[in-house]
Amino acid sequence: MKDSNAYTHIGRRRALAQIVGGTLALACAPLRAADAPKAGALPADYPNRYIELTIPFAPGGGVDLFGRTVAQLLNDQKLVSKPIQVVNKPGAGGAVGMQLMVQRKGDAYNLLGIAIHAVVTPLTLGTPYSYKDLTPIAKVFSEYQMMVVRAESPIKSLKDVENALRKDAASLSFGGASLGNSDHIAVALFAKAIGVDPTKLNYIPYSGGESNPAIIGGHVDVGLGGLDLITHVESGRMRVLAITSPKRLGGRFKNLPTFTEQGYNVVNENWRGIFGPPEMPAGVVQYWKNALTQMVQSAAWKAELEKNQWVNTFETDSFRASLDRDNQTYGSLLKQLGLLKQQ
Repeated sequence: MKDSNAYTHIGRRRALAQIVGGTLALACAPLRAADAPKAGALPADYPNRYIELTIPFAPGGGVDLFGRTVAQLLNDQKLVSKPIQVVNKPGAGGAVGMQLMVQRKGDAYNLLGIAIHAVVTPLTLGTPYSYKDLTPIAKVFSEYQMMVVRAESPIKSLKDVENALRKDAASLSFGGASLGNSDHIAVALFAKAIGVDPTKLNYIPYSGGESNPAIIGGHVDVGLGGLDLITHVESGRMRVLAITSPKRLGGRFKNLPTFTEQGYNVVNENWRGIFGPPEMPAGVVQYWKNALTQMVQSAAWKAELEKNQWVNTFETDSFRASLDRDNQTYGSLLKQLGLLKQQ
């Protein structure tokens, strides 16, 4: 079942480390900040033009779905007076998008929609920027991950995965988001639960939804992703082996088994959040906190939470403290799993 063309996660990691600097330099040409107000107060006419929401991953993944859902609801409910345009800037596990934001220092018209990558990508790849270099605005929600296989896969259960990994930790290829991301952590936790060295796994990182065709096409044996993969499950192109929630979810996910109910101690979740560039004016930051607070109180947003089984973990002023805790927690976990970039 091993893909003969797959990289080992160690080889892929080295390759990524070599290209991160070049990728960032090419993708992050200096950008304007001329429209940014210099004072902390909110300008009377803000916003007076469109707002750009950068998603640092390819279209089709969980972060992309999050960003487009937030933009649509803010636009449709007239919570923001000018349109929000979503732009995908994938690369280096979200590092390209973070550097773009850093280069837009003080800009009031650019936002970043990202997930736990803002914490873990610098820890696993040694990239130069993290959440510490950005302006946290809001954690919007959290969600769990799925472990899936293509519909025709000979793998029928978690036990099949366990048996294969016990014989040879590199015998199966796993596809998911960037190294050290929640997808990678989920399969690493599974390996640890069955007594297999997580550093020996053959994990292949993709950007956003790019892993989906790899899973469906059989280019990887097992896939990891967010709950947005349910669309591929319902279409008959994927099968779910387990989800990382502590108990079964509701709605369209109610028949999907958890790792824990199958006897594996694997529980993991991933948040989605909105950031601004460094030194974003305080009045503008508060504007977006207010707009997002109104959005999450709406019936339309609550319907999205139910439909997607997203967990309401919304916070604004306490977001930075949560990020600091995540940084400590994930730093320790990644070190245990052998995924922490050596300084």
